[in-house]
Formats: sequence, structure tokens, C-alpha cells
Amino acid sequence: MLIEGKSAASSSSSPPRTSSASSNVAAASPEAPSCRPGPEALQKAYRRRLAKTLADLQRQISRLAGTGSLTRLRSPHSRPPGGGGRQVVPRAAGPRPGARPSRLLLERLVYLGRRYDHPYNQHGMETTNCTGVAPFRSVLTILLPARSWTPKALGFVVARIRALYDVPIVAIRAERPSEDQRDAGVRYLSAAANASDADLLNEAVKLVETPFVLLGESLAHFSNQSSLERLVRVLDDLDHVQAKYTMGYYHSKYECMYCDDLLTPFVTTTKLLRSLAFSAGLSGQALYRDWFAKVRGAGHLAVLCPDVMFFVGDHVNMTADDWLPVARRWALQKVTSFSGETFLFPCEDVGIKCTNIKAMTKWYLLPPCCLDIAMEDVRVLVDFAEREGLEYELQAGSVLGALKFGSYLPWDMDHDVYVECRHFKKWTQKFGAIVKGRNCTPKVKYKNVFLKIICPSFTMDIFCRDALSRKFLPKEYANTPTSILYGGRWTKVTANPGLFARNGIGLEVLKHVQHSSHILNAQKRRGTSAVPVGRPGTWLKCKNPNHHACLDSFPADGNLPFVFP
Repeated sequence: MLIEGKSAASSSSSPPRTSSASSNVAAASPEAPSCRPGPEALQKAYRRRLAKTLADLQRQISRLAGTGSLTRLRSPHSRPPGGGGRQVVPRAAGPRPGARPSRLLLERLVYLGRRYDHPYNQHGMETTNCTGVAPFRSVLTILLPARSWTPKALGFVVARIRALYDVPIVAIRAERPSEDQRDAGVRYLSAAANASDADLLNEAVKLVETPFVLLGESLAHFSNQSSLERLVRVLDDLDHVQAKYTMGYYHSKYECMYCDDLLTPFVTTTKLLRSLAFSAGLSGQALYRDWFAKVRGAGHLAVLCPDVMFFVGDHVNMTADDWLPVARRWALQKVTSFSGETFLFPCEDVGIKCTNIKAMTKWYLLPPCCLDIAMEDVRVLVDFAEREGLEYELQAGSVLGALKFGSYLPWDMDHDVYVECRHFKKWTQKFGAIVKGRNCTPKVKYKNVFLKIICPSFTMDIFCRDALSRKFLPKEYANTPTSILYGGRWTKVTANPGLFARNGIGLEVLKHVQHSSHILNAQKRRGTSAVPVGRPGTWLKCKNPNHHACLDSFPADGNLPFVFP
């Protein structure tokens, strides 16, 4: 990862203080140092290019390596109830009127050594006296989503914050507070009964006048274990960084973990909250899961600093009902939660339709529920063939899916089957009647040769041959057709499926590429003089690069990233 700015050490939690107070530790030199950043940062364009390259490389490595060795994100200092210091780092946060300059002026840090506060180590990374430090109340606002809090709980949290920081506070209340419930310096936003949490937060952000915000979701207490200067200092220096979501963390900087989705209070920039507004209509934890998904999609980064600890009212626990709004908004049929639970949603519940497979597979990986429909088509065919004693064998793209994935190719759009011509009439009549009952339409495209079955989702191309490929097997196996485990069921395929695919499809057949019809259309649009497309091991560029199912966001070789995403 390429990080802009000078190297800065982290600060452990410090004694109660206001934001403008300095540590009593003497500076390294009698003269107070300037807190302005140095000029050594790389040019913005170069940083972005390199950051994108590293992010893409990390994505490929993480997918190829699998998930077995990933570290579960847990603060070494955590205790229930509690959580690490969280931040969201914007990729780019240019200046706006009234906002921060390119770098804030915060106290520098000096590390006083391992033995300075041994054995408890509550101190050791301390601020120095320096000139030009901005008043902290002009740097950060605390936003408290207190709609469900009791007035007593809100008053307690505000009092604890006030004991340490003189900063603006915006609180969302279920009802307008009475005069005796109001706290000085706190702006209140009363919640309409029919307003969603997202709507209220977006309104509250409009009241913020500082460049940074602490969003105190579930905050139940506040103490000197929650160093806001620490979070702002790291957030301010980790600008212009992009990262790809992973469980746990792969990289760190300033003793903070690059991560993605955060479950407790976090600090971010006001500009980011305004540019990536909370999605209207969402409430509860779904609101934050959706927002962090948008943060990822926009190329931003989240950071967790485990030495900054917040005290929260309860651990985040999301049920299937909690996840459903997120799954519906992002078209997710399967969600593996941070708790380890897996939630599956029917296609119709999350707005996925498997009715235009050709358009879908041009850019995107097929959703699991559409793959289930494809596998059910094969099951009906195999059941019929076994019941009637008919021979068949998968061929073309169906064989390729069997070889690569042991199931339907997740960017294919049809089924390819060879049958014996002497039984073609049974396939057209008996099997045709069965598929009609499944809302499919059988059509004989070439008499006694080609039966095409058009279903609401997929099509099936059934060609007849005078003899199937088992004739090429040794005579001892002539009556034992080759079978392959296909979607958990032994299914007949061409005699040597690997040889059939290699010879029939060509070089590097195990590498991936979209369906041949998409490649031909792309080549026609580009013209004969354009650079060729559709080489094995390459995907067509996705029309919606931020979509999580884009084929070109997956490796174009190997099956593990698809089987174990």
C-alpha cells in the first residue's frame, strides 16, 4: 500500500483532556516544532495508479489463496461491551469552502520507549508542544444516533464526552427534549415517526460544520480510552488510499488495520458522508452495512485502530430479517455474516430475476439461484433418460462446466447434449411433453437432428448422433459411458471430456472467457482492425465496474475463487 505523508506513530489512550491541551512531556528540542506536513508526498496521480495496481493485485492474491488463513478481526484490547477505534478513509478528499486544508495541524507524537509506562503502558506515545495547532472543536463533530436511547442514557454519554472534549455534538432524538433535558452546546434533531434512520442521519450531517465526524452508533459510554485525536491524525494522513474488502486484515499502517466494514462507532470525513449519503428508507444495522458497501464500491478504505476503544451498549447481531434489506439492495442471494452465520434468500426476495440470462452473462456471474434453475434442468433430463433407458452425453459448454467446476458453468446460457438419433422421436415427443409442463417450449430446428428447448431461464440444445462417443473407449468399457460428478450427481459426458474440450474449444481451454456469442458481438462492434477480444484468460470489461458480480473482478483462470469465494 502507498500511503501519503510522513510516518507517524500512534498514541495510546491518554489522561482526560480537552482537545487543545498538550501533553506535559517536553518536546525533543527547546523550540516548538512546526506541525505542517513535509513536501515528500508523491504526486496524487501516481499514488492513485499505484494504489489501484496494489489493490487489484491484493484482490487476486486473496481470492487465489482462499479464506482458510484469514485472521478474524478482533481488538487485542477489546472487552465486552467495547470495540476498537474505527475510521473511514476517503480515497480523495479535496478542499471545500470552510473545510480542512490539505493536512490538518495536529500535535506531533514522540515515542518515549518501551519502559516509559511499564507495566501497564497507558502512556508512551505522547504529543509534543508545537505551534499552529487547530482548535479541536473546529476539526471534529460528534453525531449521536440516539433515537432509541433514553434521555438519561443520552445525557450520560454527552456528560462523559464533555468531560474530555469541547466539540460540537449533534443528537438525534425520538422526541423534542424538554428544557431540563437539553445539554449546552448540543444541537438536537427530532425524529418524525415515519422517518427512517437513513433520512435522519442525512439530515443530521447537514448540520455538521467540521471536516470530520464521529458517528457514535450504539455508544454507551465515553472515556479516555477513546482518543479522537488519534483517529483524526491517522485518518488525515491515510488519504488517497484504495482497498478491496477482505475478512480480517492483510495490511496495517500506524498500528491500525486496513479493513472494510465496521460494527461500532467510527470517525470519517463530513465530505464523505455528504457525497455517499445513507440510502433512503433503511434503518438499523442494514443502514450501516449498505453504507460501507457503497464506501467499498467508491474505492474508499476503512481503518481500525485497536488501541482506541469505544464502549457500546450491545454487540451487533444481525438476523436474516436484518440482512434482507441489504441483500435486496445489492442483489445478494447469500450472505456470510461477520458472526460466521450464512443466510440464503430466495431470488424473488432480493429482486433477482433469472429471465434474461444472455444479457446477464455478458457482464456478470450467475447468481446461485439461477444456477439452481440450470441444475434442475439437467436433473429433469437425466431423470428422463434413466427412466426411459436412453443414452445421452453432455458436450460443448456443458462439458466445460463439468471439467472446470463439476457443475454448470456460471457464465453459460444454455445446455448442450448429444443423444442417439434412433431415439430422437422419444426426445421430441416424450421429453417435449415433460418440458412443456415446466413452461418450456420444444422446437425441432432440424428434422430428426436438432431439438431446441426454450425455457423461461435457459435453453437446451439437443443434437442427435448415429453413435455417441463411447465408441472410442476400449472395448472392455464400450458399455460403460464416462460419467462425471456434475452438481453432486454422476452425469454422462463425452468419452474423454478433457480431450473433447481441448480439441473442440482450443488452446488454454481451462482459462475463462465469456460465452462465444458475447465475444463475437464484441468483435463485430470493434471491427476487424481493432485489438482482438475474447482471448482465453481475459474478460470483457464490465459495464458497471462497481457491481460485486462483475466477471472481470474475478480471476480469469482457476476455479477456487468461484467455488470458495
